[in-house]
Amino acid sequence: MTLPPAVRNALLVARREYLVRVRSRAFLFSTVLLAVVAVVMGVTPFVVRLLEREGVIRIAVETPDARLDRLAVSSLDLVLNGPARVDPTSRPPYEITVTDDPAGARARVVRGELEGLLLVTRGASDTLSFTYVTRNPGGRQAILMQLAAVAIGASARADEARGLIGGFDVVKADPAAATPPRQGTTTSRTILATLLIVLVFITSVTYGMWVAASVVEEKTSRVMEVMLSAASPGEMLAGKVVGVGSAGLTQYLAIVVPAAAMLVLQGRIAEAILGSDGVDPDVLGGMTPELLGAFLVLFLLGFLFSALLYAAAASLVSRQEDVQQVALPMLLLSMAGYFLAAIATTSIETWWVAPLSFVPFFSPYLMLARLALGDVAAWELVLAIAILVVSIAIALWVAARVYAAGVLLYGERPTARRILAAVRHRR
Repeated sequence: MTLPPAVRNALLVARREYLVRVRSRAFLFSTVLLAVVAVVMGVTPFVVRLLEREGVIRIAVETPDARLDRLAVSSLDLVLNGPARVDPTSRPPYEITVTDDPAGARARVVRGELEGLLLVTRGASDTLSFTYVTRNPGGRQAILMQLAAVAIGASARADEARGLIGGFDVVKADPAAATPPRQGTTTSRTILATLLIVLVFITSVTYGMWVAASVVEEKTSRVMEVMLSAASPGEMLAGKVVGVGSAGLTQYLAIVVPAAAMLVLQGRIAEAILGSDGVDPDVLGGMTPELLGAFLVLFLLGFLFSALLYAAAASLVSRQEDVQQVALPMLLLSMAGYFLAAIATTSIETWWVAPLSFVPFFSPYLMLARLALGDVAAWELVLAIAILVVSIAIALWVAARVYAAGVLLYGERPTARRILAAVRHRR
């Protein structure tokens, strides 16, 4: 199949841009470095969990019967871990276990594997006696264990008193009567939305600046003027955006794939070392195939839109020192979209979130936040994507004219009057 000349020229430009970028030492070094950082970040939750596990204070308890086992564990948990229960996501500082080997538990206390051992015995008059074995009798745990002993005794008496009551049932609420929650907890969905928004922001800024730097580099060496004799400005612009964008996505995959692999393996490693509670399984709760597909589409369209604007702006200057100045408006728009989306994650139902999610500059950010945290109708997503596609077509047309006109401004200061005059004289 023979490709149209315009497509063939654009692909040739894209191939050149891609190979020049990926073969550079800076690209290889930064890709390897960022991949290592991504892997480290991927295992960070497991390492933190492991450190938390190592920092847990372990207490063992031994009682004469199973009923007292239950009362002792619940009372100790209430006294020792009560303040930590205010934050349900935090790990309790004390781990309480039941033992049927008091001699072995005493040896573990001596070796420092256990902070203490609480021995509960029942006397002839059915009274409870407590002995706390520890290496630090005057420590804070000894005082807390005295409070726990009072709680265990009170719980035992209350448990016996229930026999005098005709009946007292605790009924669990019927989950069918409530609205089914969205997949994933609120916290995990917020984390997920934030991660997706950050990915879009970093991509639009970093790889947009790549496109801008590439344009100025060619203009500085006057390569642009030679290439314009063989390809149209639109073909060059499209090829440059596709080529540099493909190089950026190649680096992106080299970073994300190993990090994602570590996240997948992290659960198995944590389960083997820490047990079934090693890592919260809902870290990426809410990630569905639909959301992933929407993210990829918005991700690519958002990059294309911003890259075209970066290329058009960069074609107006002839020095690398001026790139940041002309790219500042696009950077500010990207920052505005990022901050608006960050605010929206805390109040997704605010009145301004939905309207701004259709604005091309902001839709890649706000629509992702709405998809992860709110309810978005299918037609809303389709409309946002359609507006982005139309905006990209318009941006390509405008950027191609500015891009071609930029050659005429070589060595001149890009004032608004000169830009308009150059665009008007281009055919």
